[in-house]
Parts: sequence; C-alpha cells; structure tokens
Amino acid sequence: MITQKVIDSIYKKYSKRPSSPDELDIMLLFEYLIDNHEVEIDDNGNLIINSLPTASPFHRIALKRVHGIVEFEHTIAIVLHSSIIFLNKRDNKSYVHIRPPKLSLLDKLKARMASVSV
Repeated sequence: MITQKVIDSIYKKYSKRPSSPDELDIMLLFEYLIDNHEVEIDDNGNLIINSLPTASPFHRIALKRVHGIVEFEHTIAIVLHSSIIFLNKRDNKSYVHIRPPKLSLLDKLKARMASVSV
C-alpha cells in the first residue's frame, strides 16, 4: 500500500533528476504498462501515456523532467519534481499525487498571526 510516508520518501529519494534520461529504468514502463496504458516515447524524447486524456498535463512528459521510475507491487510510479504519476500494472487506472507547495517563513508567520488575531 502506498501511504503518505512512502510518497514523502519517494520525493526525498528522487529530489533531483538524473544527469541523463538513460539512467531511468524505462524498461519498467514497457514491461508492465504497454498493454494497459499504451506508453510510448516519441522522437522528441517525450513519454506519452495514452491511457490519460490528451488534455491532461500528464499525457505527454519530457523524459528530461522525470526524476525516477519506481516499481511497486501493483503500480509503477513516475516521479516528477512536484508530482508522482501512479499507473496500475493490471488495468488502465491511474492516480496522480501533487505535492502541496511548501510555505515560506513569511507565509507561516502570516498564517500564525491570522489565527491569533480575533
């Protein structure tokens, strides 16, 4: 089961992109997802996930933007800077986790002051 703790550890482990897309485990995509998600890589180095709507921002992703590809028991995770795309191995279901933005110190102080003032 993929919990918030697991998601946090994925973001931490894959905080930086590899120096080259060749370092990604791209074979996982074709080994497990080709039938249900119809993944492909175009001539421009974009990963295309055809099971997602073409209007989705995650339908076409530049491989140079991918931080990692991680295999789980039932899913493959495609890790980006601020999101993770989870693609089910057994069917065409998908789930996208979007990391909430981190609050700056000033934002935290403003929120604290707003909660204190009556």
